[in-house]
Amino acid sequence: MSKFNKWMFVLFILFPILLFLFGIGNSFTDISKLALSEDDISIDIRHKFFTDKTNQLSLNDVVDKLDDFDELPLNKAKVSFGEIGFWYQIDIKNVLNHSRELIVFLDNSMIDIINVHQLKEGEYKLVRSLGDSNLDNIILDIALPNFNVELEAGQQTSFLIYTTTTGAANVPISIYDSENFYRYKDAVYLLWGAFIGIVAVMSVYNLILFIGTREKLYLLYIGYIAIFLIELATVHGYGVYIMSLPLFDFFSKNIISINYLLGYFTLMFASHYLKFNEEPERKVTRYVNYLSYSYLVLSVISVFVVEYIAAQIFFSLQILLYGLAVTMMYTRLKEGVKWANFYIFSWLPLLVGTAVGPLLLTGNLEYSFWSRHALLLGVVFEITFMAMALAHRLRTSENDRLYQASHDHLFGFANSNSLEVAVKGLTEKSNEPSFSIMIVSISKYESIVPYLPKESLKSIVYQFVSDVETELSNELLLIDIDKDSQYMKMAMIREGVFAFLVSSNDEHLLNNVMSQFAAQQPITYNSGELSLNIKCLIGASTYTSRINNTNELVNKAQQAIELAIGNGNLHGIYNDHVNNNDQRKVMLASDLQTAIEAGSLQLYHQPQTSTSTGMVVGSEVLLRWSHPNYGFIPPDEFVRIAEDTGIINKLSEWVFNKSCEHLVELMKLGIDNHIVSVNMSVHDVMHNGFISYLIRTIERYQLRADMFVLELTETVSVTDTKKFTRNMLELKDIGFCLAIDDFGTGYSSLTYVSKHPFDKLKIDREFIKNLDQSDKDFTIVSATIKMAKSLGLEVVAEGVEDQKTLTLLKSLNCEWAQGYHISKPLPFEAYVEWLDEESIKNSFS
Repeated sequence: MSKFNKWMFVLFILFPILLFLFGIGNSFTDISKLALSEDDISIDIRHKFFTDKTNQLSLNDVVDKLDDFDELPLNKAKVSFGEIGFWYQIDIKNVLNHSRELIVFLDNSMIDIINVHQLKEGEYKLVRSLGDSNLDNIILDIALPNFNVELEAGQQTSFLIYTTTTGAANVPISIYDSENFYRYKDAVYLLWGAFIGIVAVMSVYNLILFIGTREKLYLLYIGYIAIFLIELATVHGYGVYIMSLPLFDFFSKNIISINYLLGYFTLMFASHYLKFNEEPERKVTRYVNYLSYSYLVLSVISVFVVEYIAAQIFFSLQILLYGLAVTMMYTRLKEGVKWANFYIFSWLPLLVGTAVGPLLLTGNLEYSFWSRHALLLGVVFEITFMAMALAHRLRTSENDRLYQASHDHLFGFANSNSLEVAVKGLTEKSNEPSFSIMIVSISKYESIVPYLPKESLKSIVYQFVSDVETELSNELLLIDIDKDSQYMKMAMIREGVFAFLVSSNDEHLLNNVMSQFAAQQPITYNSGELSLNIKCLIGASTYTSRINNTNELVNKAQQAIELAIGNGNLHGIYNDHVNNNDQRKVMLASDLQTAIEAGSLQLYHQPQTSTSTGMVVGSEVLLRWSHPNYGFIPPDEFVRIAEDTGIINKLSEWVFNKSCEHLVELMKLGIDNHIVSVNMSVHDVMHNGFISYLIRTIERYQLRADMFVLELTETVSVTDTKKFTRNMLELKDIGFCLAIDDFGTGYSSLTYVSKHPFDKLKIDREFIKNLDQSDKDFTIVSATIKMAKSLGLEVVAEGVEDQKTLTLLKSLNCEWAQGYHISKPLPFEAYVEWLDEESIKNSFS
């Protein structure tokens, strides 16, 4: 759609709205003219005003002071807060040559006492008692305080009106012909009804949204407009129609408490709408919370404080409320948050209405239909704009969720979902599509991560992806995966692994390109003083009619990489040999599940000793599997299969159960203080029922949680960090000791260690095996141990192959050691014999 057409569309939508608003404006202006003015030729009106600051003068005392009254135009009297009495003298003369019925309207339903005295036979006599302290009046007189005046042709009468209240004391006075008053009343009823209807519809709509999204924001919005409904019901008087009279009287006497509640919901809604509640560490968020809870407390306190005193405190705090609201809105605008605009716009009519209301009720603004209903109209527009803001935010949030579902949260790259959409588009366009997927994987990416700050890591990865795309584009036609991204030709399968769609299935061409690219390895990148030589592995798979889905295509390319690694190469294309390997994995997956159920796996123990005493303090249990056809299966291979096929939790449960059996056997042999270290994966920690399983199992064997160290091995990154942290803390509370395994080779980093409740840190054997020969490894291990000590963590070193390494570790204050120098992993029976031969049973007593 062109810009011209867009503008035409906007005007087409806006024109009827503007026309409707123009008509409403004219109608309201006409309604405002229904009242008789002092310069009307059909009536003669004189108005005088007197303030009784003691509020103790009797009617006779006031009559004696009539000469002290100030003659003022109608509604020009200045009033103030306090327990003060105000007297109005109104003389009305009918200039017409026929009788007429007039209605004097006293437009403030919150006035406590309104006593109307009429001059009859030379004396002022009480003719009406109005005000919200007199609930015996009919509902109309409570909602719209008024009294009738019947005048014959040329007749004149005089009224003395006494008012007093603990709240807003101004009483706007309007005089109508009776017919016009009822027209005015009908218009006001229509406005009230429309407002109540809007609030009801918005409340139901947002309740539905809350039920659907469970987002507290929508409840806060309902609370906000509901409190505004109550406040305006009290201020304008329509509350007598929608609530019981005692309840209306309660709200009327505690209007400041309602205002405090309104302030609370205003701040809370702003905080949640602008998502500051998700950033509790920010100063503005803390200030918003402090003021919000102060409003709640003051709302209760104000019930016991005289209204005019409570009002002064409230108006002072309003400055803070508006200041915080403006700060939040300005911050989000500066940050470029799209959905903040509508919300900011919604404040404009509210600010106008909020300013007009107090000015009118204190007599500092001229009374008219517009000014009287400015706050109500402002709230109507605010609610409308706020609803638009909520809809816009919901739509934007939905778009953000869709974006997050199709993009990596850290780098912003398109992910496998976007790749799947792109592949689906290619297969739908042609019956015989010709394309391939090329996977580029950074070698030992996990080892790089712990040594780079987040921004440096992102910078290097961005540069790497750009370099790969440029290199491949020189020889191949790459297909767009995410057209809205700067890196439109690429999708990230997982961190360090990237996929490219190639518009060719020519294996010879693909092999030549991969070979040329592999020959350029390594690629050097600099981050500060650190220089990184990055190698990458490349695999490709061509699309055929036998491919069922994108995941299969990606998996085949990754299998090509695994096969290439096995052959000592950096690149490879999926072929039938890989297919045979795929069949092996399928068979292993099936047989592994059978082995778990049959209990045909084996659990080995490798002892862990104290570097200071040489005593055995425990052992790590290691899983072994001897397949009837394939023989010994490396743990890395079948653990990965278990993760890929979703049976990793069953495997971990089997390991933990077997560990408990072994520990019970050791205790029967008199070895009471033996600590068993059990490997767990992120999948286990994130599994809903796993923690319950651990508890049930140790209770069944009558063991304690502190007899176990759960070593967390990271084969995948954590996506739901909140759940992961919560589960880790629960394991800690139960009593399990938590260790991070293979530090420096997985997703582990200093940030990862510091944010989770680990007790031990296990240094990977890659850094230990050459400790006495490599200065670099020695520096890394030394720094890691110092860092662990500063965080209160014990350190375990695995892969100790000789006495010299053990001595170095002791000098570096590493507490625990494990490796072939102490003992190789042993089956349980052999491990028990080893313990007996070493005669160390007494070390556990």
